[in-house]
Amino acid sequence: IVVIGYIIGIIWGIYLKISIVPFYFFLITIYIIIKLPYSKKKFRIFSIKRYFRYIKLFFKFNIILTIIISSFISNTIIKYQERKYDNLFEDGQEVKLIAIVVSNKEQKEYYNRYEIKTCSNEKLYINTEKELEYGDKVQIKGEFQEPDIARNYKGFNYKQYLKTLKIYGTIKVTELKILEKQCANKLIQISNKMFLKIKSNIEKTYNKNISGIILGVMLGYTEQIDENIIEDFSTSNLSHVLAVSGMHISYIIILITSSTQKILGKRKSKIIASCVLLIYMFITGFSVSVVRASIMGILLCMSFVVYRKSDTLNNISIAGLITLINNPYNLIGMSFMLTYGGTLGIIYFEPIIEKIIKNIKIRNRKWKYVFLKIQRKSEKIIEIISVSISAQIIIAPIMIMNFNTIGIGFFVTNLLLSFIIGPIVMGGFIQILVSFISINVGIEIAKLIEIPTYGLLVLSKIDLGNFKVVTPDLYQIILYYLAICILRYLYIIFHSKSCNSTETRVKNTLHLIKFKMRPYFRKILTIIIITIVVANTIKNIPHNLEIYFIDVGQGDSTLIVTPNDKTILIDGGGSQTYDVGKNTLIPYLLDRKIKKLDYVIVSHFDQDHVRRSVEIIRRI
Repeated sequence: IVVIGYIIGIIWGIYLKISIVPFYFFLITIYIIIKLPYSKKKFRIFSIKRYFRYIKLFFKFNIILTIIISSFISNTIIKYQERKYDNLFEDGQEVKLIAIVVSNKEQKEYYNRYEIKTCSNEKLYINTEKELEYGDKVQIKGEFQEPDIARNYKGFNYKQYLKTLKIYGTIKVTELKILEKQCANKLIQISNKMFLKIKSNIEKTYNKNISGIILGVMLGYTEQIDENIIEDFSTSNLSHVLAVSGMHISYIIILITSSTQKILGKRKSKIIASCVLLIYMFITGFSVSVVRASIMGILLCMSFVVYRKSDTLNNISIAGLITLINNPYNLIGMSFMLTYGGTLGIIYFEPIIEKIIKNIKIRNRKWKYVFLKIQRKSEKIIEIISVSISAQIIIAPIMIMNFNTIGIGFFVTNLLLSFIIGPIVMGGFIQILVSFISINVGIEIAKLIEIPTYGLLVLSKIDLGNFKVVTPDLYQIILYYLAICILRYLYIIFHSKSCNSTETRVKNTLHLIKFKMRPYFRKILTIIIITIVVANTIKNIPHNLEIYFIDVGQGDSTLIVTPNDKTILIDGGGSQTYDVGKNTLIPYLLDRKIKKLDYVIVSHFDQDHVRRSVEIIRRI
């Protein structure tokens, strides 16, 4: 309940940028109006007051009070943070400051990028040609560059993205002087040295192509993976392999407990596993997915230690609260939405999906016999399929909103993945530990791990059932989530062997509504048909001519939508270093709900006008 309130306050502050207090006054007014007594006592099936009592069953006074308090706190924090992000420095302002380098070198084409933390704990990027090390205390003079907001309709908002990393902007350094060495937090600095040592050992023990994959799978570090390989993992629905998840944490717990519990006992082995997970969070840099999975793993282990039953929903809520207290803007980050969305999908829908799959009935005798035989011998397969479907139920709209892709290939890829990911993760952790002792032995173990890793690369090439879709509107996403929540609740009510009084009342009310509406079925159907026809007619009415100028960086691009919905693209922009067609134009067209271009016009054949026009023709 605290997390729900905290999330409400963050959303209110980010998107509405006003205080949430007036909203709560409005709700209290509505509550008072509903509580006023009616003059007529006649039974009404569609009475607001009648159904308001069901709301009161779920939202009692202590729950409402908790939500109000937690949302007020997060709303206040986000309003303060917004003002700070907007007013720290002005764009183009000359900046002089002393800071500590808190990241390793990120090499760009013309400069090196580092992350620094100022004396007042603000984080900034610096672009410099000098070589720096983690923990260096530096004196900097340079020009502050404010991050770009979305330059196109529903485009990528770099400023919002940097807020998820707690970065205020970038300083283009003109003067830099190193004052001291190793001035960062000692614990973080030791963790960084361990990360660099592990990274170095992996690069020594694996070949160049495989080392990047292993770094991604084991540490969630994807900087050294080729962009084409990352795209292959995305199209084959295997991106979660390159982000540390619950699967990785479960393997760590199994590895630690199985190797120590015979010597130390079960309780002490769980404590050691918790300590290892804490170290693992430090080494991997506290990424959102690692923090979520590790905290849930620690709470699971400690519940065994203190003889308490572990509650998965409470565990994920505690992890979410810690993540959002550390940085409220994590809520709008892709990592947060995917890792928490997928986990919630598994928690809420996996038992139902698994039950539905097991209860599938086939009439054909021959196929029925085969299906029953498969069901008896493949509990693991059914579990994998139900977990994949459950996660996709929640994250599918997120993927569509951000990547405009949807597919059904995850059935096959995740099923095959289950047979090869175990040896990679378990063997990878063993290889990392052994490499600290003997690099030669580590090389021999790495040769064994490379075999399933090549299988993973082959698996990433499977592009099955993926297709592009237009970006849905926000109300459509809300209606989707509302619909699946209602369907889940109704399934539980109508398939539960023993219902409580509230569930029985809801079930009886639904039966009563069905009975009362039966005489009006034809009228309702007629209204629905008329509404659909009218909506399509209105859609086909000619509208104003629309002309959109698209920011493609280098070159020009113009989209024209005629009154009769003919779409014309003039030029596609283009540069040699950035794929504008893939990263800008195609998402822009899908955001405008355009899946088909009627005409593509090239004004002249300079590369910055024609280069990506060909790409658009090929992909649309």
